[in-house]
Amino acid sequence: MTDQQRLQKATRNLFFFTGGEFIGTIGAHIYMFGISFFVLTLTGSASSFALTFLCSMVPRIILAPIAGHIVDRLPRKQVVVTSHALMTATMLLVFIYTLSFGLSLPVIYITAVLIAIFATFAGIGLTASVASFVDGARIQRAISLTQSSNSLASILGPVLGGVMYGFLSIEMFFLIHAIAYATALICEININFSLYKKESTSQDEEGQKDEPLLASLKAGAVYVKGHRVLLPIMLVALWVNFFFMAAVVGLPYVIIEVLGATSNQLGLVESMIGLGTLALSVYLSTRKEFQKPIRTMRFGMISIGFLFALLALPLLIPMGSPAFIAYYMAVNFLFGAAMIIINTPIQVLMQKTTPEHYRGRVFGLLEMVASGISPIGLILFGFLYDIASPALIILITAGLLIAVTVMGLRPSKVDDEAAEEVAEEKAVKIAEA
Repeated sequence: MTDQQRLQKATRNLFFFTGGEFIGTIGAHIYMFGISFFVLTLTGSASSFALTFLCSMVPRIILAPIAGHIVDRLPRKQVVVTSHALMTATMLLVFIYTLSFGLSLPVIYITAVLIAIFATFAGIGLTASVASFVDGARIQRAISLTQSSNSLASILGPVLGGVMYGFLSIEMFFLIHAIAYATALICEININFSLYKKESTSQDEEGQKDEPLLASLKAGAVYVKGHRVLLPIMLVALWVNFFFMAAVVGLPYVIIEVLGATSNQLGLVESMIGLGTLALSVYLSTRKEFQKPIRTMRFGMISIGFLFALLALPLLIPMGSPAFIAYYMAVNFLFGAAMIIINTPIQVLMQKTTPEHYRGRVFGLLEMVASGISPIGLILFGFLYDIASPALIILITAGLLIAVTVMGLRPSKVDDEAAEEVAEEKAVKIAEA
């Protein structure tokens, strides 16, 4: 196969990858809107509503490392396609069941757990495969296009879900979700997962495929621990994710409870995050790859800290309703853009510096760490907002977020030169093989 033919196939892969992600994500958002509204209407209970999200969150935290092990051991296309086929089958079976016996909370919770389990394997399998089906020069474009399609889906999904809820029965949401998954499955079947895959040549790489689960997970953790670029980035990302929960909890509390805005105004403010991520993702998909990814990440994380501090301004300086809503909309738009400035270089760097046979476990570990810290942050900051001044919590958290970034990603500890050296070392090993 010539280089030109391979590039054409990579373009085809990119089309199916982005299209599958968009359709699957918009289906998921439509489904979650319908099910969430149904649970609230049926029970009127916030705890029942929260339990639905908990059923979707806990399996990801527990199974992410195991999924990483499986992804590194088995053909990734097989893992992804099988997982999405099981997700499609689950939704179809639940649709048929609800037509006969009706929908109940246990069915919703069991469905959420099953979908979360299969989605963990599918998500890590796809993420770990990007560098294998897209050429290195377009990895950033692939990630940016995926993020932009996910952002667009997160904006359109609830809107379409709201319209459909008024016209369709709740059972139809399961069918729509099944159709979305089936479409994503067809897209994934058409992706060549081994187009740029580097075959295992050393005995160590081949031997790792036969390692027991615990030994494999330990090897992945040891690899990350000894990596001079990935470890500091993952540790800082962990703390940034933790402190960001203060904004997730605090913004709705401040807007609704403290400033007295309406739920419609809150929805308008929160939608701006999706617009910010969409705008910058589309922009980055047309730009060349970041030349200084570490510096870019550092800038993005510090920007998040300053933007978070700005959330306290309407609490310190009185503003009227139109003014503080417009203000928070602008800040949230910048929040969304800053998140892309952080996420895109992190993912590109991980794709380019992580060997093929470790990539599943590395992304699985990142998924576990990022997802696992979120519930802790939600609980802690939810408690703090009930007993302390929101403005004080916001300002202290913003200061801690900036301090963690400055200390954890200081140039003396990790810099772009180190990242380039790691990428070059990986390229040399591949060339020697």
